[in-house]
Amino acid sequence: MTRKIQPGTFNYWAFLGSSLFLLATAIFSLIWFQKQKNASFLISHTYQVKLKIEKCFGLLLEAESSQRGFIISRDSTYISHLRHAESLMSASMKELDSLVSDNPAQVGNAQKLNQLSAMRLKRLHAVLDSAVHLNKISITYSSPGRLLMDSVHNQVKLMESAEDKLLEKRTLFKYRQDNYVSFFIILFSVLAFVILIWSFLKIRNENILRLKAEVDVDLLEKRVNERTVEIKNINNLLKDQNEQLERKNDDLTSFTYIASHDLKEPLRKINMFIGRIREQNPNDPNSRSAEFFNKITLQTLRMQQLIESVLQYAQADDETLGFEETDLNILLQSAIETLSEVIREKNAIVKIQTLPTLVCIPSQLEQVFTNLIDNALKYSKPGVAPYIEVKASEISVPETADKKSFRGWKIDFADQGIGFDEAYKSKVFEIFQRLHVDEQYAGTGIGLAICKRIIEKHRGIITVQSVIGEGSVFSILLPSV
Repeated sequence: MTRKIQPGTFNYWAFLGSSLFLLATAIFSLIWFQKQKNASFLISHTYQVKLKIEKCFGLLLEAESSQRGFIISRDSTYISHLRHAESLMSASMKELDSLVSDNPAQVGNAQKLNQLSAMRLKRLHAVLDSAVHLNKISITYSSPGRLLMDSVHNQVKLMESAEDKLLEKRTLFKYRQDNYVSFFIILFSVLAFVILIWSFLKIRNENILRLKAEVDVDLLEKRVNERTVEIKNINNLLKDQNEQLERKNDDLTSFTYIASHDLKEPLRKINMFIGRIREQNPNDPNSRSAEFFNKITLQTLRMQQLIESVLQYAQADDETLGFEETDLNILLQSAIETLSEVIREKNAIVKIQTLPTLVCIPSQLEQVFTNLIDNALKYSKPGVAPYIEVKASEISVPETADKKSFRGWKIDFADQGIGFDEAYKSKVFEIFQRLHVDEQYAGTGIGLAICKRIIEKHRGIITVQSVIGEGSVFSILLPSV
């Protein structure tokens, strides 16, 4: 699963990214401006070299002109000018050497220019000395002097040509640098503008979302308050219902006490009075009266059974009974022992398989086993020995759209009795419902209702399948946990 970035975190990284981008832009611009500055410096340096070359050559021409002036006019001022030009030329040549020190080719050219210039100056001094000592008015320039001057001039052109090439190269480089700087300044400005607009939109959207969230929070708070009031009302209603339920439970407890004591007491006295009447008239010739007394006795006994059954049904929800881990085989054997007399009378066969150990209320589950076996014995076929089979199997049912998943045990109680029509199987677990009203099938119609109530308390299910004349199968589903 992809993790969703929260708006605050996203804006934080966006701000950090924008800041890093602007920092990178500043550094990049500084580097390009430095390169542009270096290019400008190199161009200026080239111009300085060219000017220095021209100055050196100009000073040499000035020295030559001073020599010529002295020879023509014999004015000693020209000798001073020549020496001054020579001094300046020496300084200029040193400056030229310093300027071209970064260019090995020009260093060699400068040295050659210096040598040629020195030779020309030496020649000028030689001619000047001859003119002074010989006291001649005019001296024709010699061919070596012109050749030296031509060599100096050619060397100057050579150096200027080299500097012109460097100037062209460096000018082109600076032009490119200017274009690059302009392009990247425009590009970075556009990107910065885009980032600015994007950041503005993000901040605006975040503010809109924040305002919306505040509105949603207000609505949610309002709904929470409304829901709180509803819950409070529901709690008050539940409190009233719990109080009513407690009163009903108290009433049920009172009813149970009455059923177990007060309702049984009149029946006990009726049976006692009937017994006394029979003792006082042991040889009553009125057989009709004896028959009525027998019916009264049977009805009082049935009434006692009915009271006991109602009491058991009411006690099925007794919360004082606790769950405990129990071996169901022990409960089944106890139920069979309880019904052992009836089993012997009917020659019934009870076949059992090993049952599991589950967490349950032992007394209630034993009552279920007793009621189901008693039900199978009661509705057996006349003249046929009842056959009852009890078996257990572990089941696991996956969850569906209609039902929840179930994992537990299924316990079947199968008989070969008279059975019943399955159209009425939804009624067999209802209280006071009897499908067989024949007097030969005694019962109160509460036993299966008690079973259902107990199984539901154990978070289980009880079902039945039956075929008329073939028998019935009662199935109990109990969860493992």
